[in-house]
Amino acid sequence: MFRTEVLFVVIGSLSLLAGCSKADNPRSEPVQSGAVAAPAEKFTPASVFPSGPGREMVVSSCGSCHSLLCGVKGQRTAERWDSIKLSHRDKLASVSSSDLDKMFAYLKEHFNDTKPEPTIPAEFLQEGCTPY
Repeated sequence: MFRTEVLFVVIGSLSLLAGCSKADNPRSEPVQSGAVAAPAEKFTPASVFPSGPGREMVVSSCGSCHSLLCGVKGQRTAERWDSIKLSHRDKLASVSSSDLDKMFAYLKEHFNDTKPEPTIPAEFLQEGCTPY
């Protein structure tokens, strides 16, 4: 008898979950400012960063001082990325010059003024972004 009751509870719970839709979850709508992102419940900050040389260093280093996602908003020119790289040299003292070059080459390639700004759900930008 106990197994039957548990089975009904499990089936009932799954039915409730299946009945939920994207429309029922207002948090699932991304902020529209370019390319379409995954719904917020599947979104991760790292998902904004395409694969390529320097990606892992950017993802693991840049969020230590500021929001990782704010760093890629604004679609900067190559010259602006170069300026930011110079200003970050002292902030990233533990990063070799070679690795710093790879990181900023990656940022210049994927987050430049010729590409659409990544779409980031609002809840991931609650800290606010300081332009630099």
